[in-house]
Amino acid sequence: MSFSKIYDYKLRAFFNERISDLSHEYLFYSYPDQEQNLRILTLNINEQSHISLVRWHDLFDRSLFTKMDHPILSVADAERLIRLLSLIFNVFDIHKDITYSQKNLCCFYYQYQVSHLAEKGNEFSLTQDRLFFLHHLLFELGLGDDIYDRLTIENNKMMYRMEDAQQYDMHILIDILHEHINKNEMDIDTRAALGKIKILQGQLVNFILGSHDVYDFPYDDFNKPFAEATMFIHAYNSNKNRVLEVLIDCINEHQSPTEQFISNMIMMNYSYFVLKSNPSEITYFKCFCKKKPGVFMKVLSALLELRFFIDKSSFTNTGINYYLSRLKGVK
Repeated sequence: MSFSKIYDYKLRAFFNERISDLSHEYLFYSYPDQEQNLRILTLNINEQSHISLVRWHDLFDRSLFTKMDHPILSVADAERLIRLLSLIFNVFDIHKDITYSQKNLCCFYYQYQVSHLAEKGNEFSLTQDRLFFLHHLLFELGLGDDIYDRLTIENNKMMYRMEDAQQYDMHILIDILHEHINKNEMDIDTRAALGKIKILQGQLVNFILGSHDVYDFPYDDFNKPFAEATMFIHAYNSNKNRVLEVLIDCINEHQSPTEQFISNMIMMNYSYFVLKSNPSEITYFKCFCKKKPGVFMKVLSALLELRFFIDKSSFTNTGINYYLSRLKGVK
């Protein structure tokens, strides 16, 4: 089973309460610490034991790295990589507590854009945005800038900058890390579990980048293409009014939960790719809505409620202060 299918299971779990268990040979979702609103991806070691993938490092003694003398991997790099290869599995967490709704939406958005912004030679103009989204995704997953600032994307490969400033493909570093771990004594089940985890870590790097395993939302929604950044930007530059019609459709009161999800993704594109750098574009949208009473206020409110790279202060000098003053409870 690919990670796309596991990710699809996660998304279906967000919209369905009575979903069946994940069907996988050795992975399942567990509830840590009796927290019923959180499910985490877990590996079966044998019939008696299992381990969550974010705690994979509990399978070996991390102190073994303090004695390491490796020509490439330093102790500090090893510790950072172990943390990275642990917390990156949080991308599969199913956390349905309402307080996590914004974090969940941001993670879905960042993962979708990183995996769909495929490089296209010299025509590819969103390289920095893709890396920015990757860093923000990792931040949302619990990593600090001491780790994610070391990551870049080159030729659709995730590269890690070492202590000595050399860069290596994450797949090579995963091999080196596990090669060192496997030098130590362990029982046959633990060794087998670590072998599976090594494969999963490599597959997850590919999944995050959309390399060989690209997840797309399986919804029959004719607005869905506008959720993808490249499509959105091309459409906005070539037929702005068409995109603004889609934005108005994003506040349709009769949307299903999955349609609202896609609408949020589209509004996040508008916030990030248009309003963040050029907030005065909101005045064009206001004029576009002049024959549709109340629509501009509803869309503006929805955009601000998302809190995605814009807030009220973003529009201080755009001539919409009257509308902003009428929005109560929105920052």
